[in-house]
Amino acid sequence: MPGERIRPLAGVELLKPEALPLKRILFLNVTGYVVRWLTSSSWNSDKPLGLSNKKNYYKLVALLQQLGVRTLADGREDRRTGFPFAILLEGGGELVLDLPYPGILASLSPSMLGVAILDGLGFARTSWGLAKRVSFLKGHESVFQSPIAGLAESAAEGVQGSVYYDGCRYFSAALGSDVLVLVINASEERHARKQASRSWRMANSLKRLGKALTMNQTLQPLAVASAHELASSAELAAVLLWTVKPAEGILELAASVGASRLGTSALSRLSANGGSSCAAELVAANHQAFHQSSVVDHLLTANLEAKFCYLKPGPLSVHPLVISDRLVGVLELVGREGDPYFEDNRELFETAAEHLALALNSAALFEELETLASRDPLTGLANHRAMHDFLNQRLTEAKRTGHELGLLMIDVDHFRSFNEEEGHDAGDEVLRLVAEALKSCLRPYDLAARYGGEEFTVVMPGTSGSGMRAAAERMRAKIAGIPYFTRSGRDRSVTVSIGCATCPETADDAAGLIKAADLALYKAKRQGRDCVVTFLGKLDELPRTGGVILEGLDAWLTSEQVEAAQARLDRLSPEIDRLTSSLHLSDSQREILAALVYVAPAYASAGQDQRAEMDRAEEFRVLIPSLNAMGARFDSHGGQKSPLLARALAVLLAVADDPRMLTSDGGRFDPEILAIVLEIDAAA
Repeated sequence: MPGERIRPLAGVELLKPEALPLKRILFLNVTGYVVRWLTSSSWNSDKPLGLSNKKNYYKLVALLQQLGVRTLADGREDRRTGFPFAILLEGGGELVLDLPYPGILASLSPSMLGVAILDGLGFARTSWGLAKRVSFLKGHESVFQSPIAGLAESAAEGVQGSVYYDGCRYFSAALGSDVLVLVINASEERHARKQASRSWRMANSLKRLGKALTMNQTLQPLAVASAHELASSAELAAVLLWTVKPAEGILELAASVGASRLGTSALSRLSANGGSSCAAELVAANHQAFHQSSVVDHLLTANLEAKFCYLKPGPLSVHPLVISDRLVGVLELVGREGDPYFEDNRELFETAAEHLALALNSAALFEELETLASRDPLTGLANHRAMHDFLNQRLTEAKRTGHELGLLMIDVDHFRSFNEEEGHDAGDEVLRLVAEALKSCLRPYDLAARYGGEEFTVVMPGTSGSGMRAAAERMRAKIAGIPYFTRSGRDRSVTVSIGCATCPETADDAAGLIKAADLALYKAKRQGRDCVVTFLGKLDELPRTGGVILEGLDAWLTSEQVEAAQARLDRLSPEIDRLTSSLHLSDSQREILAALVYVAPAYASAGQDQRAEMDRAEEFRVLIPSLNAMGARFDSHGGQKSPLLARALAVLLAVADDPRMLTSDGGRFDPEILAIVLEIDAAA
């Protein structure tokens, strides 16, 4: 017969049935089902069973029938009802036994393997052992519609093969027009596959989580990316991640996946110190993981997780995120109902929690350092550097999109009096109050910054001139309404002056916009303070003699002094330019030096009371250190320590008043600055 056969019996000479003991030919076991052949002491697998003639063949068939063993005649395969056992005969042909059990396999446990024979339509003609437990091998349905359809079809075409399905390994081979299917219990293979699948899932999940952790440095993006990767890779119903706010002692929901808005609202802020209203608070309090086989079966989860998940929830696993006994967050994972892998993933969840804790801690430290680098520690607003970065970015966007951008320069009125009369702690408190008032008036995409001292800057993207002025008025009114009481109980008002400028109406670059807003601010102060002034028109390139500071100085000079000051400034402009280049002065230093040249004689000739007022005026704030030191000799100890601009001013004033002093009293001046100016005169 085609296909695999039991090896033929050889070495037995059959003379007469009665001449050979019956058990030497074959016998049935005690159940009467399994036929075993007993061979002689010599076995020759290459020699078929010899029968001397047809008579002996028929005698053997009759003997087998007497013993209850059916045989199948050649060409009558349609009579098969059991398992065929073919014996090759000498001279050709074969004797086919129709056995109720697969003879050679019957000694093995039917719980470990089985055999089925399929007809041409794929229906099981008969089955034995483990095959009887397989639903699609019971003969009620065609195997060609089963999970092993491909295997059966290949065998019917003469191609042997095997396949694993649902804990069993199936082998197939052609058997004439039928198909033989061998079923073997593959519990060890099932376990190995399960372990391999579990290892793959863990490796894949950790790989995806690791990528999310390395691609995000800040807390919020890190939390969101991690929650989505865990939910996707582990096929969870929901993931919730809280981070700790140490100063407030709370857990804040940083990211969630699969939870409804009602659920996230109820769990948005939890206690990090001893709460017990939900599983996350319990885990945060005792730093121990919490596991539950079903969220509907526990008091803490029956009214929360069991109701707010979009997918039907099942088991639950909540993990504390701890670094050196310090809680940094809580991770909650809700499995889908009926998830067969959730319990197997517990080790994955624990490992993910450990990695996530380290990443969140690093992100928190990174944000803390970033805050220190970009935030003013007193007010919490952006610092000078962060403001310039933000302004340049928004200006680039405004030019690309054609949108407007507004800038406000804000100065606290009479701030020096708070420090001098109430103490510096009172001044700090005023700055904090002003900062809070500014923040309350901002849109989410605006930026408020402490520009320096008592000055603040507000950048307002997408704001027109009228909108910016309206916002500035709201800020001014908000600050004017701040209730402030001194330690003695005295009520003091806090007011600000505000200058406004817009891009592109006023200027196209950051420096021009700031200068325009600064000019408007000085105008607001000259108009009596506690008001808003908008820079109108286009800001041309400011005169090299300095514009911002000079704009505020004319009010302190008489008309004659202004005329003399302007003439002096025009006369010394070449010397100022050369000193700026040789001493590598910045633009602001050049502007201050020009202002010193402009106002120094008037300051020196002012009376005591007027000079005291000048000292308190905002316009003189950056000039006072150099004005107070301009009379010091360089060859004295104090002169060598005086500001650079004061030493430059002394030389420039000598050039304007009496150039002979430069050579007759050389010890009075800084020799480096003196050499630069003398070189200018020599070149002239």
